[in-house]
Amino acid sequence: MASPSSSSRGKEKVSRVTRNASPSGWISDPDMRGKFLYWIHFKNVVSHKYLDLQLFKKEGFLFQEWIAYQGLTDFVQMKGHCYLDLVEVFYTNLRVVNGVIHSRVKGVNITIDDNVWLDIVGLKAEDLDSHIRDSESNRWLTKRAIYINCLRYPGRYRVDKQYLHDGLNKEEKMIAYVLTWLLLLGRLNEGRMSIEDVFLLNAIKTRMPTNWVAVLKHHMIVVGDDYACKFPYGVFISKVLELQGVDVSKEERIVCKRSEEIGIPSLSSIGLKKTVNEWFFNDEQTIGSPPTLDQDHTEDFEDSDDEDSMESS
Repeated sequence: MASPSSSSRGKEKVSRVTRNASPSGWISDPDMRGKFLYWIHFKNVVSHKYLDLQLFKKEGFLFQEWIAYQGLTDFVQMKGHCYLDLVEVFYTNLRVVNGVIHSRVKGVNITIDDNVWLDIVGLKAEDLDSHIRDSESNRWLTKRAIYINCLRYPGRYRVDKQYLHDGLNKEEKMIAYVLTWLLLLGRLNEGRMSIEDVFLLNAIKTRMPTNWVAVLKHHMIVVGDDYACKFPYGVFISKVLELQGVDVSKEERIVCKRSEEIGIPSLSSIGLKKTVNEWFFNDEQTIGSPPTLDQDHTEDFEDSDDEDSMESS
């Protein structure tokens, strides 16, 4: 899936201030300092994106209602600025104690517990673990069945155990897009759904109450420690650092601008076109009518559901 349009990091900078110490100087442990110096060569903070849910309502979409039902309105519409160096130090020093995220930035102990999630983005650590394949809420579900139910033309597309975004219905593809660029960002496979993505798509679509604190916290921990992935949630973490007393007065920051909004240009980038009344995909020859098929691949979906065949990220 194509990335939403965004300005370059250089254009987004508000100011550059010379500090008396480099970020590595804020890390006392030699092993952690070495880890930081190794990471900064290829691992950086993901550019922040946000939604305007009212815009999509005006355009006739439904997915924004599903997002709102999950309590994610504040999170997906969050705007602000990001202190890149401080966020990188936060992830370098991140550790988990009794299920709570801890870190240390510029001499300040940082804690992201359930109260922090509630205060900043209004999320409560409750409801179902619907992102976990083996959870009770997913007991009778398989990722293959969920995926087929989300396709525009199930007989047209081969799964091939890839679970790509291509071929998803309009609303479902928008949810996959939100998962990729707002909720579970920073991964390598941006056009392919992970196991977690598939079950979260189902949870959002069917309005299944979901513990989003657990989802986001787990993603922060796992992706933050993966050398192949980028650091997510820079604006959220920057808000945490400010609220918990980190001195940011002389820190370089990136301000979230209108160019970072996932809006109308993003719809075109995923293959949608607009008629007078609604948005539709380029491959839909006649709205409401399936295309002529050279070959029916329905049998591809009738194989046994090999749950271990798909990568988790």
